[in-house]
Amino acid sequence: MPVTTVAPTDWLPRSTQLAAGKAAAASVLLANPGLWLTGAERGLMLAGLSVALGGLAGRGLARQYKGSGPGPLPPPWALRGCLLGLLASAALLVTAVADPGLAANLAHPTVAGPHSSAPAVIAAIEAGCFAIAATGLRLRQPGWSVLPLLGVVLAEAIRAHPEGIIPVAGALLTVCHVLPAVLWAGMLLYTLRAAFAWRADPPAMQGLVRLYGNAAAWLVATVLLTGVISALLLVPLGSLLTTTYGRFLVVKAALVAIAICLAITGRRWLRSRPEPGTGPARATRLECATLAAVLAVTGLLTVLTPPTGPVYAAAVRAAARSGQHHTRPAARSAKPAGQP
Repeated sequence: MPVTTVAPTDWLPRSTQLAAGKAAAASVLLANPGLWLTGAERGLMLAGLSVALGGLAGRGLARQYKGSGPGPLPPPWALRGCLLGLLASAALLVTAVADPGLAANLAHPTVAGPHSSAPAVIAAIEAGCFAIAATGLRLRQPGWSVLPLLGVVLAEAIRAHPEGIIPVAGALLTVCHVLPAVLWAGMLLYTLRAAFAWRADPPAMQGLVRLYGNAAAWLVATVLLTGVISALLLVPLGSLLTTTYGRFLVVKAALVAIAICLAITGRRWLRSRPEPGTGPARATRLECATLAAVLAVTGLLTVLTPPTGPVYAAAVRAAARSGQHHTRPAARSAKPAGQP
């Protein structure tokens, strides 16, 4: 007796079937210029956020130095960072409006995510936050700029892949990952600028770098912990080297490891006695450049579809067990028309 076969995902909920199809479609988009353009725009937006928010935090930290410096601390490049973030967010908005289909594909993780207009809406929100922050800085009210910049972090968390896997908790995880990451990069850039400004006084310069190093240790630990949790949610271990998302994730992890090694090397410089007029160690400057590369790779990861993670796989298996007694038995018993 003929038996009607069922596709492997026919028994899944409609939203899950659409998500599976979206994942398959997104896997062939690597050669699409729109993917690289959107990834570059996201990377520039994260760079602007780091310069703005990390610069404000870096200046606040440098003011905690108890000794006397050879001169005033340099102003942070927060306004420049806000303008860069505003331009990148505006470019993201234009890209999403120009090709909404591509924007929707790039926005979704492997499970049902935001609707097709969400990329444009989130880009508009981020552009508005950067504009408000820039206005506050232009009016010499930097305190007013912190909240809208944190709003950019929240918008990125809502858009990010973990939110599609575990609603609310995924966004919170992304906030705990993105916020310390941008602070790490932005505070390092400001500390380098302040250290060069105080290079005529080596003890003061070393004191600034030491203050940053103590804060960065906690930031790095948080980035590593939340990064590992996010990776476990999004990428099975067997997919790290067999999928595009997994390979780019390995590249990002390698860059972070290099940055940490450079940071350790730079801290050893604190034990030396640099001559007056010399800036921070070359390793510290290379650390800043490496973190810029990390932000660029992160921007690209946001537009790649991750493979099915362990948590999602467990949810699919649970749905399979609950659906086996309904859809699959009926499918097996189906008969062609005209059969008794």
